[in-house]
Amino acid sequence: MPAEPSPDNSNGGRDYPGGNTLATYIIGGIIAWGLIGWGLDFLLNTRWLFIAGAVLGAGGGYYLARKHNLTRSPQRRRGDRGTNN
Repeated sequence: MPAEPSPDNSNGGRDYPGGNTLATYIIGGIIAWGLIGWGLDFLLNTRWLFIAGAVLGAGGGYYLARKHNLTRSPQRRRGDRGTNN
């Protein structure tokens, strides 16, 4: 008989909820810092700050996702090392 999932499953039965959150962090960073760069480009009459802001936002979004531990599989977040106990 297969083991039933425990009701206290922290991810709500989803396989990898961090994937959507990871994408949201990165895309949100690109949009937010891209808009900041675009505004600075407009004010300073430059062309490169939009690209720099978007790259900085992508890196910052990935950094935040790493800090929130969203880039690891659910098993590694819980500390399981592949044991079936």
